[in-house]
Amino acid sequence: MLANSGKFDEAIHQQIALNRERTPTQRFAALCDLLDVAREMAPQDAAARERRLRALEARARDREKWRVLCRQFHTGQRTKVAPIEN
Repeated sequence: MLANSGKFDEAIHQQIALNRERTPTQRFAALCDLLDVAREMAPQDAAARERRLRALEARARDREKWRVLCRQFHTGQRTKVAPIEN
């Protein structure tokens, strides 16, 4: 097992070295390629679509909760600011 771990770590270090030699545009293209492969590997059945939909809905709820919290904080901070006197 350790031999495989060493090879894996070595491959990671090689990828990092290659990535450092790339331009930002090349890095972005490589990321897009990786995302395309991940999308192709993802399950496409009805249950998987339902899981993705539930995850998207949960993230939307979390974003809205965060917006409400930020609005409340911002409103609270606004009332604590002393008025400007001339």
